[in-house]
Amino acid sequence: MVGEKTQKEGIMPRYLLLFFTSLLFFSGVGAQETEWENLLDSSSRPEYSRFLKAYQEMDFISSEKILFRLFQKNPSNTVILLTYHFLSQQEGFGVEALEYGLSRNLTLYTRRVLSSNLPLADFLSRYIENPKDRLATLIEMESQLKYVNWLVRLEIIKEHVNRNRDYTAALDKLSDLMARYPRFPILHYYRLFFLLKQRNWEAFDSALVSSLKLFPKHPEILRIAGMGSLERKRVDEAIRYYERALQANPSWHADGLLELCRLYVETKEYQKANSLVQKARKLYPWKRDLGVIEQQLLFGW
Repeated sequence: MVGEKTQKEGIMPRYLLLFFTSLLFFSGVGAQETEWENLLDSSSRPEYSRFLKAYQEMDFISSEKILFRLFQKNPSNTVILLTYHFLSQQEGFGVEALEYGLSRNLTLYTRRVLSSNLPLADFLSRYIENPKDRLATLIEMESQLKYVNWLVRLEIIKEHVNRNRDYTAALDKLSDLMARYPRFPILHYYRLFFLLKQRNWEAFDSALVSSLKLFPKHPEILRIAGMGSLERKRVDEAIRYYERALQANPSWHADGLLELCRLYVETKEYQKANSLVQKARKLYPWKRDLGVIEQQLLFGW
């Protein structure tokens, strides 16, 4: 009995310790997870959460609209400005959109409104002034905040790739993020993109199967599948993936439509190319390469 009592007394503190440790851990996580968003005023946080949802689904049109509304409410907030800078560099937004002023004007505006008393002002200033130091800036910002949302962590991974071209390290870091957010299409997209850059086709095909099971009609997952097919000279297969993407989203972004137009021209499907390029020109009149394809179709290049 004495031994049994001693054993129970020894077990009880361990359970209590585990309980309180867990309590501290989860309460700490809850407190930290709002730290990035706490740099927004309380009325903006629900809308910022909607932005994050649209962005993780790679719905860039909705993302930009939501972010613009946030910007109108609070045009000098550093979280909003940093997020806008991330979005302005996102593939799919269109290089010409940046050339037409978004990135440049955003940078000029940010320099004008920055003041030393704004939270993260130092980091934002370094981010826009020194592109070569963006990785170090984001990592330091993350450490200062203790916790930042997945969007900033993804930007760190992307900047790491831009800086070092180390896709293996990027995939390792991305795996950690995907373990926490397994149903975010944007994370699946970047995993496929990094594997494509490595030309690791066995891993690419395996990841594609699992991604398409989760997101069978996601245009960006289908687009990266098409890009993988093109890399392996499987043009007909690539067209099928791109057409499925267009069917999933008839207002697909400019770069995706342009790539399918080019594939139609390459395979001499001129009627399809002409129909699609006319639609794309209405949606994205600023996309200059669409005009080049129009001329090819007109003059029979």
